[in-house]
Amino acid sequence: MKRLFFILVMAILPFVSFAEGLNAIYSFSTFNIPSQKPYVEINTSIQAKSLMYMNNEATIEFTLLIIKDSQIVYVEKRDLKATQANSEASIIDIQRVSLDNGQYSARFELKDKNTSMTPLVIEDNFEINYPKNQIAVSSVQLIDSYKKTTSQNIRSKNGYDLIPYLFDAIAENKNTLTYYAEIYNAEKEFGKDSTYAISVVLESIKTGKKFEAIQKIKREKAREISVEIGNLDITSLPQGGYYLVVEARNKNNILYAYSKTAFYRYSNVDNNFQSTIPSDAFVNMISKDEIDENIYCLIPIASEAQKTFILKHMKTSSIDDKKHFLYVFWRGINPENPNFEWQSYMKEVKIVNEKYSTKIKKGYETEMGRVYLQYGKPDVVIDEKFKATSGMRKSTLANQALNPLDGEFSQDAISYMPYQIWKYHNTPYGEVNKGFVFYAPQNNLMEYFLLHSDAKGEPSDVDWETRLTRGNMPEGMSGEAGLQFKRGY
Repeated sequence: MKRLFFILVMAILPFVSFAEGLNAIYSFSTFNIPSQKPYVEINTSIQAKSLMYMNNEATIEFTLLIIKDSQIVYVEKRDLKATQANSEASIIDIQRVSLDNGQYSARFELKDKNTSMTPLVIEDNFEINYPKNQIAVSSVQLIDSYKKTTSQNIRSKNGYDLIPYLFDAIAENKNTLTYYAEIYNAEKEFGKDSTYAISVVLESIKTGKKFEAIQKIKREKAREISVEIGNLDITSLPQGGYYLVVEARNKNNILYAYSKTAFYRYSNVDNNFQSTIPSDAFVNMISKDEIDENIYCLIPIASEAQKTFILKHMKTSSIDDKKHFLYVFWRGINPENPNFEWQSYMKEVKIVNEKYSTKIKKGYETEMGRVYLQYGKPDVVIDEKFKATSGMRKSTLANQALNPLDGEFSQDAISYMPYQIWKYHNTPYGEVNKGFVFYAPQNNLMEYFLLHSDAKGEPSDVDWETRLTRGNMPEGMSGEAGLQFKRGY
């Protein structure tokens, strides 16, 4: 899993300063050493020019906590250095931590020691699950480049030096997808020195269908550990969200194990698609008066290029251009049945308009409507119109680790603004257990605004609960709303 902070669009883009202060991205990948134990690899990249330099040097205080079952199982605190001469580069940090199978949460804290700004705090979850005597596939890593190892270093892995690609968006001008994965215990599953198949395929996140025009299949001898590393030519891959899937299959093509990673492909392949619209296409059933509304309601799920057309060119486009845009949009999501995708989405738009419309906005124009259309109906909704704390606040996990004698802090009861917490067990982008906090800052229950989320590419505010109490809860503290967000009830 990967995350870039301060990005407010559907897919992750390269470093852009959307906020003052330190900018960073990270990824978790898990691997196994069958004769020993699994480990998590944490790659962190810090934008050097987002730091403050004094005497030509910047220092980042890096704190990492890994928690399992509410217990801290790993703590590390150290300084990372950078020089102003290299401020156009990125500071890459790679850590590998051995852990048992299980569910974990991690908390990073990155502090620019030359400023008084609030540290950048990152919280996320990951899982390690490698059976002892069964075939399994590691995390699938996107990598920028690789070469054979000549001298062992922190980037070395199974004979290769890897430069990680931490973004999960692929630009239009990047037509090669480079990846790395490991397959374990194949000899225990299929027999020593037998052969099996490794396939590398692309799968649409939206439809679940494989993009068969781009795939790679090879025979591999069964070993304790096998490496799958290589490139895919994605020149012909249309714009959209995909999984890169690495599969292990037996000689009868039966799937035994797989792993996948999500990414978003930017491309003009579909935008340049100039074909005749079929006579039975849905766009021919839409009246001239309704065509604009059918396009504007796509903004919550549209790419940046598509949003540009909608926001800048709609007023000057002909009805034929609008129909072509709308047809190509849904054809790009489901080439075999764009009519079905359009009908399904418009049913969701109707629900959103009924639930979230205000006197001046359609439902799809609100932040709740946007999240509903982009992520689907939430699995859990916590609705608190006027909530007050019980007068108890808890210290953060980081404070507990660094100050083990500190516990709970008593405080006068604190009132919250009206808020809702939405939780998703699985998102369309391959993430699990992600949440959104919406609030009504003027106690106006007609419209809620997005305050915080831990989903990728969404606004993230580590002090969201302080803002939810109008500043009456000190920064870095966690109250009842924070506990609801973490546990989902």
